[in-house]
Amino acid sequence: MERAGGCTMKTALLELSTTHEGQFLADAFARFNEASARLEEHHNELQEEIHSLREQLQEKEREIERAARLATLGETAAAIAHEVRNPLGAIKLFVSLLREDVRNNPASVKLVDQIDTGIVSIEHVVSNILHFTKEQPKLLTPVNIHALLHEQIALIEPLHKGRVSTHLDLHGAPFMPGDEHSLRRMLHNLLLNALQAMKFNGSINVRCDGTRQDELIIEIRDKGPGIPAEVLPRLFEPFVTSRNEGTGLGLAIVKRIVQQHGGTIEARNDNGAIFTIQFKR
Repeated sequence: MERAGGCTMKTALLELSTTHEGQFLADAFARFNEASARLEEHHNELQEEIHSLREQLQEKEREIERAARLATLGETAAAIAHEVRNPLGAIKLFVSLLREDVRNNPASVKLVDQIDTGIVSIEHVVSNILHFTKEQPKLLTPVNIHALLHEQIALIEPLHKGRVSTHLDLHGAPFMPGDEHSLRRMLHNLLLNALQAMKFNGSINVRCDGTRQDELIIEIRDKGPGIPAEVLPRLFEPFVTSRNEGTGLGLAIVKRIVQQHGGTIEARNDNGAIFTIQFKR
């Protein structure tokens, strides 16, 4: 009996020991599986981050390549613009003398006026090219954006001859640090772009929000046909335009001025084109 009882006790202890070892192994495998799952999850996160960083690096490389191409293009364009400007001045002088000679001949005067219009158009292109290659302004002073908006809206009125209604919605402080000449050109180019998009017939809404102390937002909306989908991604690149009469420099100059002032600009479509500019101040 003692021997039988001893065997029973020994068997029970062996089973208990086996059960304990089994539970220990099961717990160990569970912890191993959890650790493996965490490692796999962390590995997937790292892979996603590496993929994102690789895409960002490729985009930066493309930006550097574009910047290098634009720098070369800008230098070439500036050299050409200077070469064009000198003979253009002489042509203007000769046209003015010719106008005096034919002032009694209405048909000839009309032809001279057409030549003069062409000269003005070329001057505008040359001016845009030179401004596009202009370096960042060194001295920034307080600029009243509200005053510039009133000024530029008044200046475009003779262009549309009352066929375009303009609405100003101004809020908050109007001042921001900037180069007044550059900001004036920026607003003029945006308003002129809106007029041309609508073929000088429609409405333009301009909103300026300076209610926040640290930023100023300008939004210009037109009721034109909007920006073509194929043009939108490259809208602010030089010489990109959807109009036959455009040079594609106006909006490139706008973006350059915005960037020189530490701001951002975005364009989208919503019953026309909407340009939104954000400046820090």
